[in-house]
Amino acid sequence: MSSPSIWLIGMGDVDAVASKVAADLRPYGAPLQGQKWPIGEKQAWIASAQEAAAARAGVVVVVTSCESYADPARRRELVLFRLFLQSLVKRPVNGFVLLTDPVNAATTTTELPGTPLLADWETVTAAGWPAKVIARLHAPRAPVWPLRIDVYAQERLGVWLEVKPAPTQATAGCLLGVSGNEAAISFHAVGPAGRLPERSVNEYEMKGIGFEAAGHAFSAWALRNALSPTDSYFVRIEGEPDLIAIGNLPNGEFEDVDLLCLR
Repeated sequence: MSSPSIWLIGMGDVDAVASKVAADLRPYGAPLQGQKWPIGEKQAWIASAQEAAAARAGVVVVVTSCESYADPARRRELVLFRLFLQSLVKRPVNGFVLLTDPVNAATTTTELPGTPLLADWETVTAAGWPAKVIARLHAPRAPVWPLRIDVYAQERLGVWLEVKPAPTQATAGCLLGVSGNEAAISFHAVGPAGRLPERSVNEYEMKGIGFEAAGHAFSAWALRNALSPTDSYFVRIEGEPDLIAIGNLPNGEFEDVDLLCLR
């Protein structure tokens, strides 16, 4: 089996800097491949993740400007790319971000609530960063998230989120809500974790639940199926939300939700 590779992404007008970054990485001998990020193309993150998975990408290095990295559309795309890539390669994918104008790095911090799904992708400026990349390539660190989340994307079936609150425990049902960017939910199911279910028996399904969390309005669907630690809740989404809310349904009602931030 071939070794995992470094996947280098140039986002925006950064070709010269990206070439320098590639030159800094090559002496370490790890396979190096990559792409220029397709800005403005709808759901281009799907093909990008598939291409990176085919190259056995084990760590991602993004070269971009602060303005581009702070752009909400780019952040959502990178989060979905990361989640889909992890689903395809079946391992955590760590990332490093090299900003062309690091003095403005503070402008890339999101103002939205919840756990940012790119927070563990390290912005690096100091010398010695290539050694960090190589270390994570061979020993990735699993992200510290409060739940299980993966993405599956197929042209015929659409974009699906796989989620499971308290992933090591049995839970009573699951709820998922989306907020921002006109995102919506169009279907849901339950089944074994790790793949889209071929069939699903949905118990006590609820659709179009509206609620507010941390000052943001959510539209949610839910099922009251009992979920074992090896089961997941699967939701097909339309669009790319800013926030995702996930919770279980003790006694058929949701109480608390975990918020995940895609930008």
